[in-house]
Amino acid sequence: MFKLNIDDVEYAFPERLTVDQWTQILKKDLAQTSTWIGVISKLMGLHPKDLVTMSDSQLQMCMGIIFAKLEERKEAAWIDPSKLSFGQWVDLDVWISKGVGVHAKDILKVLQLHKTELFADEASYVIESYITWRTWIYKQYSELFGLDLDEDDNIIADEDTIDGPVDPDQVINGWYSIINGLAGDNLLNIDKVTEQPVLATLNFMSYQKQKTIAENFNKLKQQKQYELQRRR
Repeated sequence: MFKLNIDDVEYAFPERLTVDQWTQILKKDLAQTSTWIGVISKLMGLHPKDLVTMSDSQLQMCMGIIFAKLEERKEAAWIDPSKLSFGQWVDLDVWISKGVGVHAKDILKVLQLHKTELFADEASYVIESYITWRTWIYKQYSELFGLDLDEDDNIIADEDTIDGPVDPDQVINGWYSIINGLAGDNLLNIDKVTEQPVLATLNFMSYQKQKTIAENFNKLKQQKQYELQRRR
């Protein structure tokens, strides 16, 4: 265990980060060295002024340990994501768009299988496992979501990507519009829509889109035939 000696007093880094400690770190811009003293002092239970005399090499050593801890993963049980409701899928999508550091606890309430408190390495494993599954779902329904895939089936990302859109409000408004449409613009039907299984809902949406495309194609075909007949 790494220990920090300040004024002949030893302070130990936590062996494992808690979810609270992890999310507090994620909210900081660690690329800015000005945030390092605040992060280290928070983890060590010290006042920032106690660390102002640390050398750059000491700060870098401490942050190296913190970065290593952020990379730690430990397998933990989580739910079968195919059993999610459509409403849960939408909630998770919105929370991820706003940032894992902000909504990690909300995400974990939905995803973790057991209600025991997880450590950060377990929470990271659960959330990353879900994001991997979520990316796979987006690929499976790429036509529905209007996503382009390259020859290796990787999503061709624009400004906004499924790993975290720039504008969360756009995500919220987009999903609300979809839910409202599925509910037939009827407030009383919204809960019925959000309680449906996510995969069944995505399949229905895909069917609706394909049906609309087919109908529009037939209308265009009929219009062209009509125009050809008029020219004869």
